[in-house]
Amino acid sequence: MEINGVSFKDPSSGGGSDVASSTLADTFDTFLALLTTQLQNQDPLDPMKSEQFTSQLVQFAGVEQSINTNKKLEQLIELQTSSQLNTAVSYIGRIVEVVADELLLDNGAAKISYGLDHNAETTVITIVDLNGNAVRTINGEIAAGRHEFDWDGRDADGNVLTDGVYGFNVVAVDGDDETVDTVSASLGRVTGVEIVDDALWLNIGEMGVPFDSLFAVREDEPSS
Repeated sequence: MEINGVSFKDPSSGGGSDVASSTLADTFDTFLALLTTQLQNQDPLDPMKSEQFTSQLVQFAGVEQSINTNKKLEQLIELQTSSQLNTAVSYIGRIVEVVADELLLDNGAAKISYGLDHNAETTVITIVDLNGNAVRTINGEIAAGRHEFDWDGRDADGNVLTDGVYGFNVVAVDGDDETVDTVSASLGRVTGVEIVDDALWLNIGEMGVPFDSLFAVREDEPSS
């Protein structure tokens, strides 16, 4: 089930280590029953050596210890995720910069940033819709370093596009026709946090990004 957008596991459903423990217990009981029957009906002239069933008992004990270790690891992961969630909640309402190839057009405005490893001859920013169709192509900055671009939400013909999530990419080429290494990011205001597949995500409106893609936090809108 979900509470405030965060998925929680029903304790009654059990986890992987709980199921493994139950299965091991059943298997161990069966093993002991078979071993007892085998000892009762063994050939007195050729009895089972104690080393044989002792070895099997040791193997069962080792498996049980491994399962208990996994339980502890699961508990530590849950505590770590919970701690990260509490930390991420403080980002709600803040402007963040996240490594991404998506941007959120909100009220006809969106902001991205990109960094060039070295000077380029040309830099082209392409914005695409959810179907992968290019809606706007812009010439970007060519100097090495970090740059920002504010998109007004219009397509190549000047039409105002619908708010929502769009994709973008930045391609820079230097004077030797070699691709310049770039890092692109999206800026937006955090509207919520959630756990997806045991990983922490930030919500920027309709756009969701992994928490570990975050690399800058601002209180107010950054200046261009």
